[in-house]
Amino acid sequence: MQVGIKVGVGAAAAVLAGSALGLGAVAGASEPPPNPGQEESVPAQPQPTQEEGQGPGAIVVGPEGAAKALGRLQLRNPQRAQWCHGTVVVSKLNVRTGPGTNYPVKYTIGRGQHVNTDWSRIIRRHGYLWVPLSNNYWLADYKLGDGNGKWYIKYTNC
Repeated sequence: MQVGIKVGVGAAAAVLAGSALGLGAVAGASEPPPNPGQEESVPAQPQPTQEEGQGPGAIVVGPEGAAKALGRLQLRNPQRAQWCHGTVVVSKLNVRTGPGTNYPVKYTIGRGQHVNTDWSRIIRRHGYLWVPLSNNYWLADYKLGDGNGKWYIKYTNC
């Protein structure tokens, strides 16, 4: 019986090791480039335990503000401001290597810091609207809600 138990444990360890290797291969795979204004077909990701924008200060909007935020995905014309200037209104906001919670956090920025975001490349993913910064890293500037939502950045020209 001990041999059976040892073999069973060894087999289970081999299966777990194989799973870990498989996960590593998936995690290391490169992401396709984003399609501006469209939600990409990305497998469902577990929602992070913390919001992208943390701490007090987010600008909570009602249904009209939520509709305006989502309208940015459809608005595409030459008169639209591409680079928007804003100020972070939360204590801590994640800046990621790509547009989604599945990308690593590169650094964080805090309340009062100024940002320039490119609204011509806005993407909806993982419960947020993502915009690239001028350095090509990404942040979630708006958290989607149930006909509600909240801004993490207060914009001055958009």
